[in-house]
Amino acid sequence: MKLAADGVRFGYGGRPVVDGVTLEVPEGRLLGLVGPNGAGKSTLLRCLYGAHRLASGAVRVDDVDIATLSRREIARRIAVVPQNCAPAFAVRVDEFVGMGRFAREPLFGGPTKSDWAVVARCLAEMGLADLAERPVDELSGGEFRRVLVAQALAQEPSVILFDEPVQQLDLLHLLEVMEFAKAFSRRGGTSGVIVLHDLGLAARYCDTIALLHDGRITAIGTPDEVLTVANVRGAYGVEAAVQRCPATGALQVVPLSPAASRPKEGSPS
Repeated sequence: MKLAADGVRFGYGGRPVVDGVTLEVPEGRLLGLVGPNGAGKSTLLRCLYGAHRLASGAVRVDDVDIATLSRREIARRIAVVPQNCAPAFAVRVDEFVGMGRFAREPLFGGPTKSDWAVVARCLAEMGLADLAERPVDELSGGEFRRVLVAQALAQEPSVILFDEPVQQLDLLHLLEVMEFAKAFSRRGGTSGVIVLHDLGLAARYCDTIALLHDGRITAIGTPDEVLTVANVRGAYGVEAAVQRCPATGALQVVPLSPAASRPKEGSPS
């Protein structure tokens, strides 16, 4: 399923936060959104699933404008792993993940055996089967972030949008989530978009990287095309060494010093 943004603009109080963004995420690809704090990454992600009313432009999934779809219809196509989310009350992990089935369940009658089978499969895929009966408010921050991924997966979407999903994760679970994000986009008819601060992770796992600064895409392409010394200097205001990791073959970006001429601060994300 193809996800595309065409001239997307959104802002607060007349100030643009996302300013004319155009991009396409074809099937089988993982797109990374990177950029400094305030570049508009998380706001753009919210635009991609219809959480914001656009000032102009459109977001389409398989050439259908999502502004014409209901929330349930969007949720059958696009799932979101949010940046910040806390459980409102102490439900069990399997029940929390089961909430991701809302768009698939009948309007009346509640979850079916088939729904619970999907929940069990998603818990197992994220290594959470042993935590199924534990209350979510007893989980560590890293465990809960993996529960959020499982809940998104339970929607059985064609696109998953990840907003900084590796925050608070240790090295093992960080790698597991990144491997999952890449593998999900390869399943056939699926794709993903992921917001990352770690440029090395973006270079290693993403097929395409979009570099944002001040709400605009300043570079988009393969990691090698986007993660250049000049692009990093222009977006982040630092001098950096861009080199290839001998173990993974992916690019690494090592910040060295503030650039002599720094970019102005961007809009809030």
